[in-house]
Amino acid sequence: MNIYDIAEQCGVSIATVSRVLNNNKNVSAATRAKIQAVIDAAGYTPSALARNLGNGGQPVASAPALTGVVGVLCPSMQDPYQAELLATLEAGLQRRNHSVLLRSDVETPEQEQTALQELLAAGVAAVLYLCPLHYEQTVPTPIATAAAQVPVILVEGKVDIPGVYNVTSDRSNAAAELVELLMRRQRRRILFLYHRMSHGCQQTLEGFKTAYAKAGVPMDEQLIVRVDNRLEDVNACIKRLLVNRVTFDAVIGAEDLLALGAHKSLGRTGLNMPVIGFGNSLVARCATPELTSVDCDATGLCKAAVAVLDDLQNGKEAPQSTLLPTKLVERDTFRNV
Repeated sequence: MNIYDIAEQCGVSIATVSRVLNNNKNVSAATRAKIQAVIDAAGYTPSALARNLGNGGQPVASAPALTGVVGVLCPSMQDPYQAELLATLEAGLQRRNHSVLLRSDVETPEQEQTALQELLAAGVAAVLYLCPLHYEQTVPTPIATAAAQVPVILVEGKVDIPGVYNVTSDRSNAAAELVELLMRRQRRRILFLYHRMSHGCQQTLEGFKTAYAKAGVPMDEQLIVRVDNRLEDVNACIKRLLVNRVTFDAVIGAEDLLALGAHKSLGRTGLNMPVIGFGNSLVARCATPELTSVDCDATGLCKAAVAVLDDLQNGKEAPQSTLLPTKLVERDTFRNV
């Protein structure tokens, strides 16, 4: 149970629950007793943020202010897009005097659960999770468990449960529009490469499939390929497809690094076709030739996530979901083919 559940069960605002947690006198005796009974029955222990929600963001004597430690979960700092998100987010948090406790290397649900448990055990006031894994909504997740204790802000993720705040880019529409654009150029066999089924990847793949269905063009499932996000692995993947005579006439990478690896591999064989990545990370801008990529607005995502944290700290109602637009940045790997 978290502060949101207590407020709902008692029929009061979360600010009122927080005032009871802080022993604020501006709560009637009857309301205080009702809330305290629910807290006692649930064995609820409030986080620093839960206390601050009804305190105007000011620290209270019995708990540290939210300007303390914020947990940040970054699955892979080797991923250029995630690294850019992390650097931007950390800079924004530091400007607000938040210390950051970082966990990385999260590829599986088990690793995700361990990382979140360690952040919670360290007493973080909130968790910001970059590019989380995708789950079916009916499955209990480590994110739901964490959100029962502290607010969880997902960047490029979406889980519709209390205590979770979602900040995402519109990857689904971006992918659908990209496939439609490629089909107008008579590209019908588009290879889709992905590494880790994050929420962002799932949304990109959903848009990819939607565009095929809308166009009435059969989609070859063997053109949806999982590959590790190392250049040598992508090279081996492309070579294997070509040796097995799997034909394709364009490539979309769910990450820039995958698209870059595909372009380099195709170049070695003398093949020239559109190659597009997602993220518009540094590798896309520095590649030769420059890589076409969908800009998911890393800066805007991080600003929005920090704004949610600010709202929660200041006792304001934070938006449950924030969706930012994307933009296709056409460069050499699209214009010159």
